[in-house]
Amino acid sequence: MVRKLLWWTACGASALLSIFFLFVGISLCISSYSLNHPYQFILTFFASNLIILISVVVMVAVIIRVIGRLRNSVPQGPVESPRLITDSSEYEDPSPDVS
Repeated sequence: MVRKLLWWTACGASALLSIFFLFVGISLCISSYSLNHPYQFILTFFASNLIILISVVVMVAVIIRVIGRLRNSVPQGPVESPRLITDSSEYEDPSPDVS
């Protein structure tokens, strides 16, 4: 129960941080157009796009994880332990030695 709560809390925190940085990236991209120096514009513009890209990737990852978790929420039965297979070297060759 605690693990589920911790998992949902981590997903919610990741989503909120992603949304926050998405808005920060968008506002930084808009404000980069008011810069006068071309090098500052280029650096600020590409930095803001990187922030936006990382935020969107984290948001998509959270959505995929939540969808996967909700689809597999049906409780599964116990997993069977694998059966041991005997080693083939224990068996004797039934064919006689031809020499």
